[in-house]
Amino acid sequence: LQTGIRAHQEFLLILVLAVAFRTMALLVFRPGGYLGEMSDFGYYRLLLSFTNQGFYPIADFWVEYPPIFPWILVGLYRLSLLIPAWTEPGTWFYLEISLLLLVVEAANLVLFYNIGRRLHGRERAIRLSWIYTALLVPVLALFVGFDGMSLLFLLWAVLLTLDQRPVGSAVAAGLGFMTKLVPAAAAPAALQHMDRRPQRLKYLVAVCLTVLVIAVPFLIAGPDYLIQSLKSPVVRSTWETVWALIDGYFSFGVAGGVDRFDAAMAGAAQHPTRLPWTLITIAFLLFYLFLYTRRVDWADRHRSVAFTALTLNLLTLYFKGYSPQFLVTLLPFIILLIPGWRGIAYALALSFINLVEYPLYFLVLPEEYWLLSGTVLLRTLILVVVTIEYAAQVYGWRISPRWWRRVAAVVLGLVVIAGLIGAVAGFTAYRESRYAASPHQPVMEVLNEPAMAGITLVTDDLDAYENLYPYLRNHLSLGLVETFDYLPPWESRLEAVAAESPGQIWVYAPPESLLHGWMSERYPSLSTQQFETWLLSGWDAR
Repeated sequence: LQTGIRAHQEFLLILVLAVAFRTMALLVFRPGGYLGEMSDFGYYRLLLSFTNQGFYPIADFWVEYPPIFPWILVGLYRLSLLIPAWTEPGTWFYLEISLLLLVVEAANLVLFYNIGRRLHGRERAIRLSWIYTALLVPVLALFVGFDGMSLLFLLWAVLLTLDQRPVGSAVAAGLGFMTKLVPAAAAPAALQHMDRRPQRLKYLVAVCLTVLVIAVPFLIAGPDYLIQSLKSPVVRSTWETVWALIDGYFSFGVAGGVDRFDAAMAGAAQHPTRLPWTLITIAFLLFYLFLYTRRVDWADRHRSVAFTALTLNLLTLYFKGYSPQFLVTLLPFIILLIPGWRGIAYALALSFINLVEYPLYFLVLPEEYWLLSGTVLLRTLILVVVTIEYAAQVYGWRISPRWWRRVAAVVLGLVVIAGLIGAVAGFTAYRESRYAASPHQPVMEVLNEPAMAGITLVTDDLDAYENLYPYLRNHLSLGLVETFDYLPPWESRLEAVAAESPGQIWVYAPPESLLHGWMSERYPSLSTQQFETWLLSGWDAR
């Protein structure tokens, strides 16, 4: 143990810092930050609340996930009920999920480091671990969904494949398949990497047995629910992909109908598709078979991992839907396989695109369909380029590093240009949307009329001042005079504002505001307009 600690002490430092940072983050961060909720945890709690009435996932109702994660949630939810509730409902349940995912994330970092050691040696693996630890998306995964657990089984299967351990790799792939299907992407390369036929046979048997052992209890309890839960990702409608853009769908993915106890509702189509999915599936399968049957030195560890990454990317491009948390499973391979600043640039570009997609698009600008279209197209472009680079590594294409750098520069240049254009257009759309949603919009329409140009407007409410200022600052003079006792006398401040006024002073405040009374005692009235619970009064201060 001491020898192992000494040999990996720098990585252990990374691990301790990463776990400590994430542990503290769990207690003080909220998903979505300032912008809103960006987590599936509330949805998980809703599903698990059925257990209070004796109904359990996949045994009594369908869910859109294979069995492992829902049943882990059952244990966490029942445990959370033993703890007195906090003022925020579900707090302890959510913390338990995040703590579990924290353990999973620590294991992912260990697996990432060990795969890096086998591919590049210890020194570079440590550097890559620092890079991976500094990425935000794996941290956000602790608050969003369980894709980190999917990544756990994927990386575990890859590592055991590199070590020529067919049974262990197969069990990891099987567990991953029964967690979120995606870790099965490790299987094709694993079968080729095994250097003897008996190992491949062991692998296939172990995968099948692992899946079967988990599935049997649910097949006995309610086969329809298990089958539909496994089919759900396949039969769902498109969302957040190029396929969804072609379908004209610009919202998030929905698993199926609202009736969880009707197996037919699992994956029920939410919107029609104009795409020939049978032909698309056949085309992807034929293309993948073509790639899989090429002559490759499968014994080479680097090529084996690169083919797993290639498979994962092709699946991502093929899938009908994409959710931002899916990036969790893609990032480690980008960092492991694409060297230097190029890999970091791709990882950061995809991370920024993720944040534009969610929460900016879905929570702030949900009507700006061009914003989602742009993020989907840029993300797809990067994934295609990265996939081609993985293919070059698998098949040994002789392409100079300078060419890859130029490709990356062009792609990232497009991302930056699109980002700048999108930032301007997005801010304009945001400004207009907040104007339309403002409770003070009616008065702003009056105050923006040409006759109001150059007047002085005074309010005693900070929120109203901050709402009005962005839209009126270039049209009139806006002042804030609060009447709190702890401030200097408001009368003298209002008098100073009146003295500097060019002639007309307008007060926008509730009818009982002291400002209206003070003005009425000194100046002739020009006009008065009522806006729900607010009053706009005009005064001739000449």
